[in-house]
Amino acid sequence: MKKTLFYIFIGIAIIGLIMNLGNIFNLIFNVLVSIAILLAILYAIYYFFILSEEERNYRKAMRQTKRKRKFRK
Repeated sequence: MKKTLFYIFIGIAIIGLIMNLGNIFNLIFNVLVSIAILLAILYAIYYFFILSEEERNYRKAMRQTKRKRKFRK
């Protein structure tokens, strides 16, 4: 009896997911976009307010060095 109820419950859940498939993808997309925006804001705060000028210049020089080495290969 318990197995039957369990499988009926799972079946109803799968039918519900299929019926709302568009909503689920929309929800996932909205969450991913929100997380990306939040991470971009946090990185901007970190880069412009926490890093010192010397650290920013060091990171910029490291990126330029990586680009030069990439094109040499």
